[in-house]
Amino acid sequence: MLGTLAKQFRKPEGILGKLAGKIMFFENRKINRWTIDRLTVKPGDYVLEVGFGPGYAIEEMFQKQRNLKIDGIDISDTMVQDAHDRNEKAIVNGRLKLYEGEIEDYNQELYRYDKVLSVNNYPLWKNKKKSLVRIHQLMKDGGKIAITVQPREEDASREKTFFHAFQIEQDLFYVGFRDISVKFKKVKPELTVCVTGICRKKHI
Repeated sequence: MLGTLAKQFRKPEGILGKLAGKIMFFENRKINRWTIDRLTVKPGDYVLEVGFGPGYAIEEMFQKQRNLKIDGIDISDTMVQDAHDRNEKAIVNGRLKLYEGEIEDYNQELYRYDKVLSVNNYPLWKNKKKSLVRIHQLMKDGGKIAITVQPREEDASREKTFFHAFQIEQDLFYVGFRDISVKFKKVKPELTVCVTGICRKKHI
């Protein structure tokens, strides 16, 4: 049963997927808030969330800043529905659009987003560098990204957090992000890392 539920955290589906979504909602609240604070979301920002799960961070950003526009992409249709239900008012008002799919295949206008965030989703990306290349293309010059990871595997440890921190930092730099900052936070059940970077375009 536990193994079956664990699989749902990558792509939640059906009743077990909804259960996984509720677990993510409660367990990720603190690190979602921390990530949003580090992202420094401002009025008028156009934000993209990659792997939005049940839509908690989206709801939180709308509560903190009213004049926002947000897009979200997630591979789970169950999470798309949950996030839709949680943020239906923003969708009706045209301030929120939710998409199902992989970020590397996300087809939107270039130079679109001021801010991008992803919480506990980066380790699940099929091709991390390709996904970050696509995100970089979609962001405005000077835009800010925040990627947060808290290991949840059976072998989760501080060393695993440090590994993720190093990998995210290196991958962000590789695709063109600069002014990269790595911060750690003690949050149960495991040490958490949030890596931020600024999108720099060689030519626009």
